This record gives sequence, structure tokens and C-alpha cells, in this order.
Amino acid sequence: MLIIREEQMEIFEQVALRNFENTMIDHLEGFSPDHCRVLKNDGVRKVIQLGIKKAETYGFTDRGPVKFYIEMMFMLGSYFDTDPQYPWAGKILTDEAIDQQTERADLLFDHTMDFVEKISGPGQEHVIGSLQRASQLEFKELCKVEINPRANILSRMRLNFPQKCQVLGDPALGKLIEQGSKMAQDYSITSDAGIICFSWLMFFLGHKFARDPLYPWCESILKNEEVEDPFNSMETLYSKFITYISKAIENAAGRR
Repeated sequence: MLIIREEQMEIFEQVALRNFENTMIDHLEGFSPDHCRVLKNDGVRKVIQLGIKKAETYGFTDRGPVKFYIEMMFMLGSYFDTDPQYPWAGKILTDEAIDQQTERADLLFDHTMDFVEKISGPGQEHVIGSLQRASQLEFKELCKVEINPRANILSRMRLNFPQKCQVLGDPALGKLIEQGSKMAQDYSITSDAGIICFSWLMFFLGHKFARDPLYPWCESILKNEEVEDPFNSMETLYSKFITYISKAIENAAGRR
């Protein structure tokens, strides 16, 4: 009689998990080539590992739903499930009336595709246009306060990406700005410019971009203890962001 010990079962599970991670790395190279090119395999694996853990908290354990959850992270940010820009995601993921993970994943897919269709435009022209406008906006111009920080950043968001702002609505954008203000305080940046800059980056990268493994350069810059003035870190972060989206625009043009 064959007896499989607990230690052997753990090894089998680890091998299966590693194989799934490897399969996902191959898949994501086609699904999100720009991210994968920047992150390299080790960085992509970190995102996958986080995705597996987060997906499990919502009852996603089958390969299909877990794969889709990780794809969502690459599309909307690793913490899309709590991002005020996507309130429907959190509602679906925590709806206790949905007891089948495939049904939950299907609903999430439908809402995501509806959102993407509304904001993207033909050939993603609205998304690309938003990135192009953002890439031309200097740090001082972004952070200029004419009325108050909230009004300024709301105006910037509407001018930059009107389609997305219309779909999100002011309540969601307001919550995002509140979180931008809180993040600025967490990094000891108390100026109006801090509120504006962090809210702006959340708008593009997701509300927890500062610790998102999709954007490791954000955390690296913000936690650099050699920089004495936190404001300088913010300006460096913005400069890196411009470089990042400029490359994304270039890559998008190459695929057309």
C-alpha cells in the first residue's frame, strides 16, 4: 500500500505551484509585454505570487479564476480590489451571495470589459491620448495651485482623461484624492503639491502604487533614506513616472 506522507504532499504542492507560476510568466509575456519587459522574470513572479494569495482570499483557487485575477492586476494595478476607482470590483469579490468562483470571475470579467470599453475608445485612442497629455505635463505645472488642491487635481484629471472621469464620477475621484492626501502625509509631504502629485499617480497607477510590485521603482524612490527632503523624492518619482509612460506610449505606437 502506497503511503504519501504530509511532507511529500507539501513538495507536490510546491512543485505544482512553481509550475503554475512558470506558466503564468509565459502567458503574461504575451498579455502584458511592457510590464514583463521592465520587471523581468523575478519581478513578474513576485506579482504572480501576490496575486495567488490575494485571489485565494476571495475564494479563487481554480487555475482559471486565479489566472484571470492576476490579469486584472496587470490591467488595473495589484490592489484593484480596494481601489476607489473600481468600486464594482470590491463589491463583486466580497458578495456573499455568489458562492461559485467561476460565477464571481465571470461577473468581474463582464464589469471590467464594460469599463474598459467605455474609457478606451477605438484602438485605445483615449488611453493613449491620456498618456500623451500626461507625458507633456511638467511637475511644476501639475502642482500649481490656483483654487485648492482638490479642485486643481480634479480639473487636471477631467482635462487629461474625460472619458475615465465621466465613468468614475466625482464621488470615486473624491475618495481617490482623499487617499492621495493620506499617502502624502504618510511620506511626510504636507504641501498641496504632495496631495496633487500622489493623487495624480494613483489615477494612473492605482491607489497603492507606492507598494505595488508592478512598480518597484516607486517604493524604491519613496523609501530612499539618503534623500533628506521628501519633496525631492516626490519630484524624482514624478520624473520616473514620465519616463515610464513615455516608454509605454512608444511601445503602443510600435504595436499599431
